[in-house]
Amino acid sequence: MERFEVKNSGKYAYPVILTGLVILFLIYFKSLIQPFILALIVWYLIRITREGLNGLSIYKKRLPTWLSGLLSIAITFGIIFIIFIIIQVNINDIIDSAPKYNQNFENLLSNVTALTGISDIDEYLRQKLLTLDLNNFAKMFLSGISNLLSDGTMVLIYLIFLLMEEKLIPLKLQKIKENGLNANTWLAMINKISHSVNLYMGVKVVMSLLTAVLSYFIMIFIGVDFAILWAFLIFILNFIPFVGSLVATLFPSFFAVFQFGEVGPFLWTFCSVFMVQLLVGNLVEPKLMGKTLNMSPLIVIISLSFWGSIWGILGMILSVPMVSILIIILAHFPKTRNIAILFSENGVVT
Repeated sequence: MERFEVKNSGKYAYPVILTGLVILFLIYFKSLIQPFILALIVWYLIRITREGLNGLSIYKKRLPTWLSGLLSIAITFGIIFIIFIIIQVNINDIIDSAPKYNQNFENLLSNVTALTGISDIDEYLRQKLLTLDLNNFAKMFLSGISNLLSDGTMVLIYLIFLLMEEKLIPLKLQKIKENGLNANTWLAMINKISHSVNLYMGVKVVMSLLTAVLSYFIMIFIGVDFAILWAFLIFILNFIPFVGSLVATLFPSFFAVFQFGEVGPFLWTFCSVFMVQLLVGNLVEPKLMGKTLNMSPLIVIISLSFWGSIWGILGMILSVPMVSILIIILAHFPKTRNIAILFSENGVVT
């Protein structure tokens, strides 16, 4: 009996210890891992752009491989540069206009006090909403952008080596196959991961872009300032499951309070943008995404909480692809297939 308990305790102890070590590694070495993840994202964008350019032809001739590669890099970095410039300009404009917006908010609080007749409500609301100081928020956001750019050197180094390594992966898999190892299993797993991530990212990019564009025109119609900045935040935050769409809606809605000094624009902005989120997220996106990802909603929430706690916004954005990749990997090995079944939505894994 004692031997059985010792044997089984060792069987379950090793995965627990390994999981704990992986978590500690992700936490304490995130300053090294996060630039690599960002480099992977940029590499993925370059790869998708290159595949699109390879399908183009000029005078019935396809673009040379080297030219499509250079153009894909230039286009990707050009888009990233333009996005950062737009964000920086808009944030600086918000900082410059913060006194005016804060005064509008002060006037709103005074009007609420006059309307309700409660003398203490003005001070009470100021204390509760002190964290909404627009100037401090804009400076904090700009500081976050600066910190992200500070990792640019490491991201660029990782990206260069990823682009160099990309051509060598098929050769390495061929060598593994020649050595008698089951390279086909690994190749099938890699192809499935690539297909799953491509589908998720492709649909998510299109749906987030659709949501951002529709929200942009709604905010323009209402008259909300810096609509392009809020649209960009809506685009990014829509990659965060469940809570991202709500947070993305609150940003322009709360700003409308500062801008107009009235509750009406807040309600119009919140209701209209959130309606777009509901229509796109609950009607259009599920039809395009289907059941391909096959993930339990509970596991998605747990993953969102876990990755968000150790890696912040970046972890929350990557939580769904991480779970999808993990399920595919676990499903390919008999000893871990049961875990993949537990993590799946309907218990069916392939």
